[in-house]
Amino acid sequence: MTKAQTLAAQAAELMKKDAAIVTAAEIKNGVVRKIQVYFWDDNSPVMDVITKDDLVQNFPDAGVYVLVPGESDADKALRKLEMFEGEEDMYFRTDGTKAQADEFAGVPPVLFMETVEAVCGL
Repeated sequence: MTKAQTLAAQAAELMKKDAAIVTAAEIKNGVVRKIQVYFWDDNSPVMDVITKDDLVQNFPDAGVYVLVPGESDADKALRKLEMFEGEEDMYFRTDGTKAQADEFAGVPPVLFMETVEAVCGL
């Protein structure tokens, strides 16, 4: 099994337990605007682009994991996303800090991933 297949299998197991997987995020001035997430629906994964408010209001009990770009170690490639309340907003981070800005482990912008998917669909 290739590393990509191994990571996909780990992501599938998490999604089957009702977790979500983040593959892209658009962050401006420390605030996430759009997030590309995958989740399990019936018998297959589904992708959607959501807003920060959507994620805050529907944060799954099973958690949210970020697919870390450039990480080849399967045990580190899916990093748990933590949500916490700051002074003025809810924030998301994968680095364990409580800095009051959203951080998604350097995932690419949503537009980049949408373009990749469009190219794949040609």
